Amino acid sequence: MSDASSRRAVVAGAGIGGLAAAIALRRSGWEVEVLERDAEIRPLGAGLSIWPNGVVALRKLGLGEIAEGPAVPRGGGALRRPDGSTLAGFDPAAIENRFDAPLVGVHRRDLHEALLAAQTVQPRLGSEVVSVSAGEVRTADGAALRADLIVGADGLGSAVREAILDAADPVDSGIVAFRGIAESPADVPAGEMWASGCAAGLLPLAGGLTYWYVAFHGEAGDRDVLDARAAEFASPLPELVDATDPAAVLSHRLFDRDPVPTWSNGPITLLGDAAHPMLPFLGQGACSALEDAVALGETLAGGDVGAGLAAYEAARVKPTTVLVKRSRSAARVALMKSPIGMAIRNRAVSWTPESARMRQVAAVVAP
Repeated sequence: MSDASSRRAVVAGAGIGGLAAAIALRRSGWEVEVLERDAEIRPLGAGLSIWPNGVVALRKLGLGEIAEGPAVPRGGGALRRPDGSTLAGFDPAAIENRFDAPLVGVHRRDLHEALLAAQTVQPRLGSEVVSVSAGEVRTADGAALRADLIVGADGLGSAVREAILDAADPVDSGIVAFRGIAESPADVPAGEMWASGCAAGLLPLAGGLTYWYVAFHGEAGDRDVLDARAAEFASPLPELVDATDPAAVLSHRLFDRDPVPTWSNGPITLLGDAAHPMLPFLGQGACSALEDAVALGETLAGGDVGAGLAAYEAARVKPTTVLVKRSRSAARVALMKSPIGMAIRNRAVSWTPESARMRQVAAVVAP
């Protein structure tokens, strides 16, 4: 084991989870190098719902301002019918009071840039991981990096995961999600709307912007289908979709993975989508990655890597397993097609008392 003053970690991936892990580990006394396979970092993406658990994690990373600054809109919103009428509302003040942290909307680019700015050592670019073993990471450019800890935060197609786990391929949900950001009026109705086999949502962001998404079973990239599905929903969703630069519209098929009971092999572990990719229907992907990073830093503050990783998994495997499964269930509920099933679903949602809805929120942010 290396002396605590010279413990060295290598993190694969300079996304949200990898950068957050680097911050957390450095705060626990680790020397950290982040590897990024791309030759440049281009913070892209659309909007993110940062739930109270994600806000708490950002506070622990010293970045609470990105979620709690005066310009950041507090989230709340509602579940709605396609005509915009409300099935159930969520009071932002009630959420903040219950969890001592708000639900907010954040541009993914803003969060990524804040995490980059907080790095004491900038990521090593153009460094694709090709192999890992206990104590060493090798990259495509021939570099061999010593490491007392290796963290795979390299996403759904994680090279680190492939090296340490005999895991199944990602599961194609059959769902495509279109996402974008547009300038918007001040009174955008935050929340999600449900039509037959389609869900669409709006989330106000800072700077007079709104994040929108439309999800349904289909193929990525078909703008005509997107426009047709968006037209099923109340204003301003169709107008915001139309106002978005076509080149800036993101279109992806959605994948997750069946949960596994362990993420580690010796001093090598996983984090975020590399460990537990989930469908986005609970808005917990980024939040979970931030929580993983905080837990990793806290459990590895001591000198024993093996004990630290065991504690990390004890803290994070069970709740993320729950979220992967609940996200799948949420997708089935949101994309229901049966008229009878939709009617039963809508009635059940509209009749659920606020106290029960708050318990449902608690089951997501603290599973």
